[in-house]
Amino acid sequence: MSTETVTASIASASRDKKREKNFVKTWKRLLKNKMAIVGLVIIALQLIMTVAAPILVDYDPNKQNLALSELPPGTDGHWMGTDNYGRDIWSRLVYGARISLFVGLGAVSLGLIGGVVLGLLAGYYRRLDGIIMRFVDLLFAFPGILLAMLIIAILGTSLVNVVIAISIWSIPTCARIVRGSVLSVKKQEYIMAMKSLGASDGRILFKHVLPNCTAPIIVFATMRMATAILSTASLSFLGLGAQPPTPEWGAMIAAGQDFMWSSPHMIIIPGIAIMLVVFAFNVVGDALRDALDPGMNLDK
Repeated sequence: MSTETVTASIASASRDKKREKNFVKTWKRLLKNKMAIVGLVIIALQLIMTVAAPILVDYDPNKQNLALSELPPGTDGHWMGTDNYGRDIWSRLVYGARISLFVGLGAVSLGLIGGVVLGLLAGYYRRLDGIIMRFVDLLFAFPGILLAMLIIAILGTSLVNVVIAISIWSIPTCARIVRGSVLSVKKQEYIMAMKSLGASDGRILFKHVLPNCTAPIIVFATMRMATAILSTASLSFLGLGAQPPTPEWGAMIAAGQDFMWSSPHMIIIPGIAIMLVVFAFNVVGDALRDALDPGMNLDK
């Protein structure tokens, strides 16, 4: 066995042990952050609402009862009141949590796939860097929400198209983050050793480069969830996302804006839900960024 092979094997084992140790340290730092705990609790509640929606509600979110329209919170068993069609707001809020989470996860996942692939190729292959980055710059030329509106105008209004639009909007930022990490990682000695041993580019990229770029990707994905949920609500509010009678939070606010003085709970309740979930993902993302800071993970 050559000296280079032994060196590469030892370096790989050492990196695996260090990653495992850093993972434990990261969780300890994260759990020491009180705001992160609050954010994690809010996210957990949304997950519970998503999974257990049929159990948590007593009314069909789309069933109308005009005799009970615009009831204030706490009336006739409707503890969050009803809307102008007599639909239970709590039921619509719970099912809206499911839609917001699914759309956010779908958009962020697709955006990560596209961004990670482009970032890896641009950072590792110098000849592709210029082409890919000019494409990314072209996407950056459009303000995010306007780019999403343009894509939906082309594809049509639906939640599926909202997922596609937000995912395309997410690609350029993710690609730049991954590219920067790859440019740093590929200069490391163990990458040079793997190349000298004849390892394929695919093996080097996905087994050695990508695992060392996960920290910024995780932070980006967490904070992008907040942007995706807020963007979904914004597009639905403008009539470009969820269509009536879909119980989506942004659409609920749009439906209640004509009744904001007579029944303010119709817009306040879904507005608070959006605020809390966006706040939760943002503070967890900030906490993860601090916990995953390479400078804090160095062994003393």
